[in-house]
Amino acid sequence: MVKVSQHVAPDLSFSWEDLLTLLRDELQEYGGLIGLLSAQQQSILNRRPDSLMELNQSVQTQMEASQILHKRRQGYVTTLAERFGEEKNSTLSEIINHFPDVTQPMFHSIIEEINSLITQVRKKIEQNQRLLMRLSEVTDQILSVTDPSSQTKTYTRDGNLKRLSSGRSNLSESA
Repeated sequence: MVKVSQHVAPDLSFSWEDLLTLLRDELQEYGGLIGLLSAQQQSILNRRPDSLMELNQSVQTQMEASQILHKRRQGYVTTLAERFGEEKNSTLSEIINHFPDVTQPMFHSIIEEINSLITQVRKKIEQNQRLLMRLSEVTDQILSVTDPSSQTKTYTRDGNLKRLSSGRSNLSESA
């Protein structure tokens, strides 16, 4: 890696490598998350509830790790924005023009890749949620066919479908 340590202002000492390392770590976490979400999707499609439960925990842990890195990056960017005289809530893309010219393309590229991965993560999460909802609907349909009296469908105030159990048991409760 090329070490670039250019000072934008005499009182500003900034390690480009630290920010780059942070962004690469974030990129790696999002990549790992996409892998887990793909495995989660396969577990849903293959109807493997045991592996799905394990994967759900792994996805949760990975998402927490990604959020921690995202917050660290936001803190880093907020500090840089203040030092560059920009708004505290500026994004990294908005303050890149303060970076040395030689580093700007590299940062633009990694930001684009992170944004692309975030978009892919959101799509995978939405797909998995839709698959789980559909699987739940199919399960409800199967249950209603096998025991129609155990399922009652109503609508909530906001128009969503709500299923209520009748509370009756099919088992004989006499001794």
